[in-house]
Amino acid sequence: MQTLAKRGLLVATTGGSIALFVFVAHPGRLVASLGALPPAAALSAVGATMGGVMLVAVRWRTILAARSIDAPAGRLFAALTIGSAVNNVLPARAGDAVRVESAHRLTGASRLAIGASLVYERVLDGLVLAILVVVGALCTHARGPFLWIGIALGAAIVLVVPLVPVFRTRRMLGALGVSAAIWFADVVMYGALAHGFHIDVSFGALLLLVGAGNLALAIPGTAAGLGSFELVTLAGAHGIGISGSSVAAFVLATHAVIVLPTTLTGIVLARAALPGVLTART
Repeated sequence: MQTLAKRGLLVATTGGSIALFVFVAHPGRLVASLGALPPAAALSAVGATMGGVMLVAVRWRTILAARSIDAPAGRLFAALTIGSAVNNVLPARAGDAVRVESAHRLTGASRLAIGASLVYERVLDGLVLAILVVVGALCTHARGPFLWIGIALGAAIVLVVPLVPVFRTRRMLGALGVSAAIWFADVVMYGALAHGFHIDVSFGALLLLVGAGNLALAIPGTAAGLGSFELVTLAGAHGIGISGSSVAAFVLATHAVIVLPTTLTGIVLARAALPGVLTART
């Protein structure tokens, strides 16, 4: 009964968030703006996103290597995308369990070590995103909750990380550098879409939007962060003075580019990512 109540609350929250976003966005203008997006801008954004996903696989390999686990980046890419695909369909980050199982089957590494590597990823991502939020907020003179959330999160991670021995290795420092490159790819993607929608946005504003939106996606909840991403990113845009009829379309297109290419790639690689699970029985 408790589980059913939680699911009902999740569905209601998601539906309410989507309804509020559509109400604020005005459906007619939203559809018209999406239809005016140049294909070149969309393709550039997709290319930047998939480049970032490939870097995530490289970083994952580096993190595992810090634990003396040798895993080919290609196999990790398959495990990563199938996990992301499940996360984008099911709530509460259920795809993380699929990702762990896939990597275990493909590399032979223990599930515990792989699960720990995902925790390390979250820590590195949290640190980089907090920096993006703080730098973006300072550049755009945004002194609201985004700035203080970024400062609090960054300070907490900086205090905790030195206490974990694995973070003091050279490989983890390299993984931190790759993390910065991963999120810079997202900045490029946001910039390509903003240009396509003719939205005048500064580099600092892009940093803030990337940081705030992806922190919202990191919170376990609705599948693919549906609703929460839109509201947080739209609030961030309005909070730093970005307005216009195309802003809501920009937010929706950004979320689609984050979710759809990775999900489709995960579906294509599903059989390779989960050997022995999806193979047809004779």
